[in-house]
Amino acid sequence: MDTESVIQFVLAVTAIFLLSLLIRNFKSGLKNEKPKYSGLARSPEELYNPSEEAISEMEDLISKLN
Repeated sequence: MDTESVIQFVLAVTAIFLLSLLIRNFKSGLKNEKPKYSGLARSPEELYNPSEEAISEMEDLISKLN
């Protein structure tokens, strides 16, 4: 066996292994479907009230710009 044949064999075995992992992952993904994300905030009213940490970070960013 020459080197090229050995490399081709190793690559073929690796490809088969990776394809089997993908197929197994795809099949298990169908069984364990998670609920789709709606994009809605749980409590959107909290977004209008910034925390003290957010305010201090904003002040730091503004001071870096000036």
